[in-house]
Amino acid sequence: MQLAIACLILLYSKQRNVMTARAHRYIQFAAQYEPEGIHLSLPLEGDAAQMLQGWGDNAAHHAQFTYNGIRLKGHPGLDMLTAPGALIRATDRGRVVEISNEPHGLGRSVKIEHRWGESLYAQVGEILVETGQVVERSQAIAHADVLRRAFPTHLHFAIRIHPYNRFDGWGGFSDPTPFLYVAELTMLAEEIDSDTEEASLSTLPRLAPDVSGLRRP
Repeated sequence: MQLAIACLILLYSKQRNVMTARAHRYIQFAAQYEPEGIHLSLPLEGDAAQMLQGWGDNAAHHAQFTYNGIRLKGHPGLDMLTAPGALIRATDRGRVVEISNEPHGLGRSVKIEHRWGESLYAQVGEILVETGQVVERSQAIAHADVLRRAFPTHLHFAIRIHPYNRFDGWGGFSDPTPFLYVAELTMLAEEIDSDTEEASLSTLPRLAPDVSGLRRP
């Protein structure tokens, strides 16, 4: 009888240890990747922003382009209007992991790795940081580019949240809007009718075609 009780106690103890270990691992995973734990500051000066394109906008237009060989389902980020040369700021503390240039596409860009994933700042001009550098929240990382094209000067801002899939039709990116701490985020007010829609879409920023062997940011 005593041996049976001892076996039951040992079994119960082992079950408790297993359950505790599983719960502990789950809590650690949730704390690291829970979207509600992501709080981003605005990557521009001030506490308000106006957008040229929002997340998922103009699906038919962006379906012309591929990201890692997969057709886009819509605009994979936010295009925020800004003044030429304005400061672009990191939205959270992290480490610069990539500085690249995609002519006629995303242009010059900076990618920062964070505890929750990564943020991408594209269509920038002068870059103020180096690869491997640790940056703090709201630290200036670049100046907005002076675009000499048909569309206004803007920042293309995007985020990836761990775990992500680069082949999901969004390039692995997620909508940053719910995580941005801003006073106001509004779309550029434009009345577009069927006769002018094609002309308006032609002025939107365009992605360069995917090039075989080259990896997009």
